[in-house]
Amino acid sequence: MRKNAKNNKKGFTLIELIVVVAILVALMLMLVPRLTGFTDDAKKTANQANARAVYTAIKATETAKTTGLYTGEPTVDICKGAGGASVKVYKEFWEENDPKIPSIKEACEYNGTSVTYKTGSIVGEYPMPEPEASAGTN
Repeated sequence: MRKNAKNNKKGFTLIELIVVVAILVALMLMLVPRLTGFTDDAKKTANQANARAVYTAIKATETAKTTGLYTGEPTVDICKGAGGASVKVYKEFWEENDPKIPSIKEACEYNGTSVTYKTGSIVGEYPMPEPEASAGTN
């Protein structure tokens, strides 16, 4: 005959503890990047890469026009320029309906020397501005 008092152990089984730990680890893996700012850094890097791609297309178009490589006017409206004017590039340098960057016209601005690409509050710029010189250095 079995005695119920001895077999009635209180506590969790090993499987239950492993499942709880796995759930906690999964939650931490989702939460840690948000708390440490890694997602903002990744967005800034992506915005800088997009700004560089736009800048390269604009400079390639300027070079093509200067050297006479292409005749005619650029046709692809890529971003806003100074004063809100549209900046256009040749279709050879930019795919007009690029699915990777759907709203590029609203996100970027070209001021004649650099491209600023902004999504939300995260800004990427190319060429990147020089760091400010600290006072007192020679």
